[in-house]
Amino acid sequence: MEIGKGYGTDINRAFCLALTHCAVHHRHMSVRCSFPGLMSSRSLAQAASLIAAIMAPSGAQAQDTPAIGISAPMSGYFAILGEQVETGARAALGDGGDVTLQVFDDECSTEGGARTADAMIAAKVSIAIGFPCIESFDAAMPKLAEAKIPVILLGVQAEGITEEREKNGWKLLRLAPRNSDEADAIAGYLATAWRSVNFGIIDDGTLYGRQLAEAVRFALENDNLKPVFTDTYRPQLQNQISLVRRLRKAGAAYVFIGGDAFDAAIIGKDAKAVDVPLTLAGGSALIAPPTDGTLADGTVLAALPDWLDREPARDLAKKLEKNPVAGDGYVVPAHAAVEIALTGMAGRDDSGHVAIEPLIGKTFGTALGPVRFDENGDLTRNLYEVFTVRDGRLEPVDSDSNTGAIR
Repeated sequence: MEIGKGYGTDINRAFCLALTHCAVHHRHMSVRCSFPGLMSSRSLAQAASLIAAIMAPSGAQAQDTPAIGISAPMSGYFAILGEQVETGARAALGDGGDVTLQVFDDECSTEGGARTADAMIAAKVSIAIGFPCIESFDAAMPKLAEAKIPVILLGVQAEGITEEREKNGWKLLRLAPRNSDEADAIAGYLATAWRSVNFGIIDDGTLYGRQLAEAVRFALENDNLKPVFTDTYRPQLQNQISLVRRLRKAGAAYVFIGGDAFDAAIIGKDAKAVDVPLTLAGGSALIAPPTDGTLADGTVLAALPDWLDREPARDLAKKLEKNPVAGDGYVVPAHAAVEIALTGMAGRDDSGHVAIEPLIGKTFGTALGPVRFDENGDLTRNLYEVFTVRDGRLEPVDSDSNTGAIR
């Protein structure tokens, strides 16, 4: 996996991560993007209403042909995410057989989510997938739950969503990581790799950086590993030599950084300049365009892999060679969601909706590889994996942790 190429690596994925982390999960990233030619909010709302009206099938059609509803942003700032979701979903459906696909523009907004839910209910879809943005999901889910339409969620990582599933009466499965999965993946690796070394833990003071660093520190301390140095540094500086010298004074030759690629690159460059050996580790925010700096060889990080490069998605990757999409962030997850939805369609109830209960605890072979949902509707598999930087490329590390595997 080359830095600058593929899911988790190229400028398109960095762009998508910036959108999902900043707007969807409220996390800080170093990517700085511009969005030319944006429509006004009024124009977006009018366009979305028109699209929903056009795409919503007639009542007779909805009753005669079972449909999978796709909710994603198809216009505006986040349209690239919708393109990815639709591409993966349509590839999974193929000729569709007796099942149709209905796409609804949720705009990644509260208003769009509410409008999408109403349109899905009117279209009498059997199951919904998508919702990469929490704003649209929050508005749509109560309405869909009342209408007994189940949802396979693709993007929202907030911990409490599936834990409240039974309380809220939500028919919900989450085909996405939880917020804690990133920290669990890297901490599980470091607990073995850094057991005999002096290490420090630093963060950039942002919500993402601080929470990730604290989660990793807590996990390591539970495993009787304590840092010799902790600090919050000032981010986005062109010089971090004073921080590097404090790390050297504390004896911390290994450092976990709750921050982004720009700061990690500066810290690594300054350490080399003053001859301080440092090995850095971090989360997925260390992945960014080359303009944010070069990560030093040996840097370790947790990230989502290039699913299209993996064996389970080989057939899908071949299909997309003739129909490429900008970035592949949600392509493979959306494909997997439709695969699961199609399995569930065989067990529709009298109202035409998919029953969620038979899908819990069952192992599905998908383009993501094998997946299974626990009683809360969460994946029993941590999708994050651990990589190390070698000659500008991300290579999977050999690890005894269970990331990437069903547990």
